Amino acid sequence: MSAELSRTHHLECEGFAAEFRALLELVLPDTTAAVVRVREEEMGMDPDGDDCRRVWDGVRDRLERLPEKDRNETTAWRVPTTTEAGRAVLFELASLTDGIVGAHFVFQLECHAGGTPVLEAIPHHSDAGVDATLLGAEIQPGEIVGLNGHDACLVPTETYFEWAAEDRRWRIQGGSLCIETLDGRKATCYGLTNLERATLEEDGTVLALAWEPGDLPDDAVGKLLSWIGEKLYNPPPALPCETVARATAVKAHLQELLAAYDGREI
Repeated sequence: MSAELSRTHHLECEGFAAEFRALLELVLPDTTAAVVRVREEEMGMDPDGDDCRRVWDGVRDRLERLPEKDRNETTAWRVPTTTEAGRAVLFELASLTDGIVGAHFVFQLECHAGGTPVLEAIPHHSDAGVDATLLGAEIQPGEIVGLNGHDACLVPTETYFEWAAEDRRWRIQGGSLCIETLDGRKATCYGLTNLERATLEEDGTVLALAWEPGDLPDDAVGKLLSWIGEKLYNPPPALPCETVARATAVKAHLQELLAAYDGREI
């Protein structure tokens, strides 16, 4: 079994397949091999199992079957990333993650540098991350990195801010704002890429927040979904930062994140 990734950055994106390919293109020059774990039984599923079978039949002979014990009903295969042919195989498999079945067929993908994992992706969770300490100059530890041509960015996984206010603990970690009860029994996190605006209120210690409502149809179904969404998704309208210095720093961080993500100004 391979070592676990020491994740420094997480991929924030609206979709996955195209953004993940852009991340692969950025990372591959610093890698030597990739390990892909596939669930071959998914090829019999609709709607895109046939696409998985077609691609798999075309690339399987170019991958090395690993002897490690199967897990999650997957088999593990290795392909070199130091050759054009190897990278082409990897991109073909990664393209399948745009499908409903494909995102489960390509169950997990890792890129290694000399046996050490530098990238890991779980497509059916739309999840990917890297260890920037093992990569080149494009991705530096602690830096937010945008992916050119995509509404996506790599966000450090570290906690940027953490403080207590109004009987709750507030934390900005990675690409999320998390709110937790002081006893730690309940916590809720909200993706910051859904933030439309963050405005300093008059005393300078509070940030007024506006969040994207999402696109819903203007009919009975849309109204029902909106009602359900309001019950399940209720991000805070304000962020009590307690001090002017913290509020200013938080706003600057949010602006940096969203500018890297899609050029948004708040």
